[in-house]
Amino acid sequence: MLPSDAPPLPSAAPLTAAAAARWRAARTAWRLDTRWLALAPAAFLALATAVEPADTGGCNVQGVCQDTWGSTLAFWTVLAEIVLLIAKPRFRALVPPVALAVLWYAPGGLVSPLARWSAVLMNLLLAAVLIGAELGRRRARRQLDELAAPPVPFPWTAAGAPSPVHPEPEGPGRRLLGGLLLMVALALPLYGLWAQAGQRAADGRATRVVGTAGSSDGDGVLTVRFQPPGGGPERTAALDVQWQRQPQPGEPVPLLVNGDSVRAAGDDYDLSGQVAFGGLSALLGLLLLGSAAAANARRARPAFEGSAPALAVRVRTDARGDLLVLPLDGPPDGPALWRLVERDRYRWARHGDPDTDGPAWVPDLPETEEDEDYPGPSSDEAGPYDRPTPAQAVARLARTGRSVPAVLYRGPDGPDRQLLVRPGLLDHDPNWVAAEVAPVARAPRLNRKAEYAREQELAVAELTAETVAAAHPAGSDARPVAARRWEIPVLLRVLPGPAMALLLAAAVVFLSGGGWWQGLLRPLWFGSSAILACGHALSWQIVADRDGLRVATALRVRHFRWPQITAAAVHRRRLIIRLRGGEDLSVTGWPMSRLARHLGERYDPVELARVVATAAHRPDLRPKQVLPDRLGRPQRLVNTLSVAGFALFIVVHHWL
Repeated sequence: MLPSDAPPLPSAAPLTAAAAARWRAARTAWRLDTRWLALAPAAFLALATAVEPADTGGCNVQGVCQDTWGSTLAFWTVLAEIVLLIAKPRFRALVPPVALAVLWYAPGGLVSPLARWSAVLMNLLLAAVLIGAELGRRRARRQLDELAAPPVPFPWTAAGAPSPVHPEPEGPGRRLLGGLLLMVALALPLYGLWAQAGQRAADGRATRVVGTAGSSDGDGVLTVRFQPPGGGPERTAALDVQWQRQPQPGEPVPLLVNGDSVRAAGDDYDLSGQVAFGGLSALLGLLLLGSAAAANARRARPAFEGSAPALAVRVRTDARGDLLVLPLDGPPDGPALWRLVERDRYRWARHGDPDTDGPAWVPDLPETEEDEDYPGPSSDEAGPYDRPTPAQAVARLARTGRSVPAVLYRGPDGPDRQLLVRPGLLDHDPNWVAAEVAPVARAPRLNRKAEYAREQELAVAELTAETVAAAHPAGSDARPVAARRWEIPVLLRVLPGPAMALLLAAAVVFLSGGGWWQGLLRPLWFGSSAILACGHALSWQIVADRDGLRVATALRVRHFRWPQITAAAVHRRRLIIRLRGGEDLSVTGWPMSRLARHLGERYDPVELARVVATAAHRPDLRPKQVLPDRLGRPQRLVNTLSVAGFALFIVVHHWL
């Protein structure tokens, strides 16, 4: 039932189930229009690197080869395509055709038939997906515009008041970064020209000598021996050059020697890389400047003043607190079209007008939640600043999925910000809310992780409520729970970290490769994470006494007062302790359950959850004793030494 003191709301055209079906049909391909499309040109880049011949560059008379402008342009074109597909500008449907034209017609860009026809197939598929999604988006937008016509006044305009919405603040970040990128784009080619001129000047002062080719390493770096021009002992130089034919040991190699500088004759400075990288920097800068210009244009238009196209819809909340938009005449639990995230909020206040003390729309600030425009807490609802009981938490979660009618100004995919006017729906909502929502609404998707989180939250709240209800009733004969200490046996707390470190060290010795990533960074990253994860699973200790709850894990000890804890239960073999701020302490419970079968309830996680839940919600039953605080010993020291020793071993093994 809607609040009785409703503001004057205009009558908007309803978003019917039939119109929603037409909108979905018009945007059949929209789900494919995601940033994941950038994986296609990335995969093509890997394919072209594998199949393109290495000697595609132009070679001079000295046998030194360099990449042609065509091959360099092809490489940076694919990188630019990846950037544009990730950035998702409005003109992204034109990106694949332009990239295909460059890759096909660039002289020497793609040589092998496999790479050329793979580029054709990839860009044609990308163009079909993006053009289809763009046409569907425009068709869907046109349908919504026709349905929402004519425009209707905003709620404050209907009430005869000015708009309370503040103009969107101007941020110089995008313009500043875009300008810096354009400066980099200009500086890189200039530096390349300067370096090229410097090399040519150095060539004029250099002496030409003939060296003797030696051996070459796996990366193609050739060692050359030569006699210095001024005499003296024989010297060696390492040449990282792309040769038309690699000189064999003993063959002559012409060199240019200028003091300590030695290079192969014909190895001229190539500035194509600076020019291409400058072009990519210019592209990023223009994207940022274009985004800033679009934001400035939107900011220059009046913010929610007068009237705008609007639709009468139905909204419901999900487990994350977002709002799902549904057709007005559809079922309340039916499939939603869009997900809206609220930003700035405004409320309908009975005495909000400072001049007449009459009703008006005012900003919804946190300190205003105590006035009469907010519904008071009922028997199953906590007040704004009260810690909810488990029963109240269950009732709050049960309201997830409740829907209310609302008015949505400006549908998705438009150039302007959107406004949603609705009655109170979320926790601590005022009676009526006008909220600015995300500029581009996104359709909801099935999220199993979110559904599991909601199931876990509801289950933990219900189990906590049952535990508190089963506690001893209040009275003079109520007995407080005893201070308790739960912990994994010391041998199991100490062994996992060192054992995992030894296993990983053996795996590194027999399986690791060379290089910075495979030989050093990857073992450090994955190995340290595995040692800490194993230690965290079996190193925990928990003490519940008069001062609250103390929890020790692999490397840290945390202390929580009883008012900070809202729930505790065992759900799906995991001990979950929920804190007031929404954080969950989750511990695998199966080791303790196994120990409890043989050693009694002092290892039982269910008993631990019962004591914690009771002490958190029954101050009269909290422990009266204080237990000695000696948590974290000795597993913290052992786990720290395990991680440090493993890291030291990896570094020494890599360098040796």
